[in-house]
Amino acid sequence: MERLHKIDDSLLRARALYEEIFTDEAGRIGGRERKLEALTTLHILSQELAPLSRVLDLGCGAGVYALPLAGKGHTVTAVDLVPAHIRQLKDKIAPGMALEALCLDAQAALDGLADHSFDAVLCLGPMYHLRTESERVELLASCRRVLRPHGRVFIAFINNDWVITTMTLRYDGGKYLREGLYDRDTFRAGDFPFVFHTLKQADVEVEKAGLSILRRVNSDGLSELMEDAFDAFSQEEKALWFRFHLHLCERPEHLGACNHWLFVCGKGDTDDL
Repeated sequence: MERLHKIDDSLLRARALYEEIFTDEAGRIGGRERKLEALTTLHILSQELAPLSRVLDLGCGAGVYALPLAGKGHTVTAVDLVPAHIRQLKDKIAPGMALEALCLDAQAALDGLADHSFDAVLCLGPMYHLRTESERVELLASCRRVLRPHGRVFIAFINNDWVITTMTLRYDGGKYLREGLYDRDTFRAGDFPFVFHTLKQADVEVEKAGLSILRRVNSDGLSELMEDAFDAFSQEEKALWFRFHLHLCERPEHLGACNHWLFVCGKGDTDDL
């Protein structure tokens, strides 16, 4: 981790993070019979995507979303800057899947794509790693550019406030409150090893990119904070909790109680109607 602190470039730091620290990306998101974040995201995607959509998956990891979407008949272009992720994804592509996997950074991939060429863009990781607002807004504006009329951009953010909550109550206890990497006056967490957002900050960046926010979703609730309790559930209990989670996850009063948000966005014009 100390070496990562010394890397200023967003892309070099992100690649090093997954090659040296978080080396099991598929397990991190999609393990244990799919974690709540993945289940929620796939549920929202199933509601929003038209059949046989053309989908761009930026920061695709090992294919947690690209593979099931391709399995449902969507045409998917999956992009990730970590070579190991792309190798793992390619190994899982089944015959008949319309799934192309490319080892590129998200902005470079977008720069090579034509306007209005995708029905949906998944940006479910890049906002965690682009260290400046200008990089993040540029990427989201490029997502908007490649989107077809009535298309959707799906964006994931990490909730700044719940980082402090989880680090204190799940991992480091009072030590984090005393020594953790956060501002003691503003309670802004330090953007390491990921970039963290407040809900207002996420709103502002999306709107600066010209996108309109159609849905804000609490995608993982208390699942990391209460991981041991959830792991003890039976399959029936997990299914019941998931239904309860879906009942709550878009209510404004519950948006703060999660580690991750999923934003569903449109092009910000009459195409959203």
